Amino acid sequence: MNKTIIKAPAVTMEKMSSLFIEMTAQNCNLRCKHCYIKFNDKKIKDFIPIDLIKQSLNAINREETEYIHLTGAEPMMHPDFNNILRLCLKYSNVIIHTNALNINDKKARFLKKVEEENDLEHEIIFMISIDHYIEKENDEIRGRGSFRKAIHAIQSLVKYDFNPILSIVNHYNIPEYELKNNFKELCNSINFETSDINFKIIPLMSEDKEIEIKEGTDISRINTECRFSRTLTVNGVFTCPILCSDNRGKSGSDFNNFSTKSYLETPYCTQCLSNSHSLFMLDL
Repeated sequence: MNKTIIKAPAVTMEKMSSLFIEMTAQNCNLRCKHCYIKFNDKKIKDFIPIDLIKQSLNAINREETEYIHLTGAEPMMHPDFNNILRLCLKYSNVIIHTNALNINDKKARFLKKVEEENDLEHEIIFMISIDHYIEKENDEIRGRGSFRKAIHAIQSLVKYDFNPILSIVNHYNIPEYELKNNFKELCNSINFETSDINFKIIPLMSEDKEIEIKEGTDISRINTECRFSRTLTVNGVFTCPILCSDNRGKSGSDFNNFSTKSYLETPYCTQCLSNSHSLFMLDL
């Protein structure tokens, strides 16, 4: 009897242009409806140690790495966030993926000073999570008050010459051009001059939804995180931020010994491959 073994397609990492650091897996001050994280009701101290970050930065190719992404549940809740930010700025530009609840005028002013004090002139880039241009619709997804706090954070960052990117999960499946145009109008209303690079539109992802990868599909040209990044967590190295709680996404224990090949075995993988751009990296 012949048995057919179906293998998931594989992607090989070409270079690590982006390093993601999961600052915390469970600590967040929001509970967004579409979040891929399965939160534990108990408070968990799972913050990544700065010494582990130092070891990892020493192990990677600094010349290849263009961006270090500070991510996780809410990276700015890390008790040693400021020191980690300063450390990472010595190696690369730093992108902070945040809901911005911890950013006000005072914090924005401080972060600008941190950026200016690094000798290599690496920059801090903010990816601010906000999912709708109407307050009521946004807060229905992200929680009451989240819209106003995000807008205030954006205004504070712009005041100190940051150029934040809005990270928008398209929860309502609005046409992308319509979503961008309405967000541009919102930004204009708060005196934030934008272009297309200021908007990162992310499709609504779900582990319950899977898209079939058709035979013969050329996956070598698809711009995905697994081709250009790896994610550091307290539990090892993973293919991408969305798979940090899935062993199918684990690449190794550390950056001295990790796999550059990823098998696209999860529903998140197939959905990611159906998009024309990456989920977390910059489209610049």
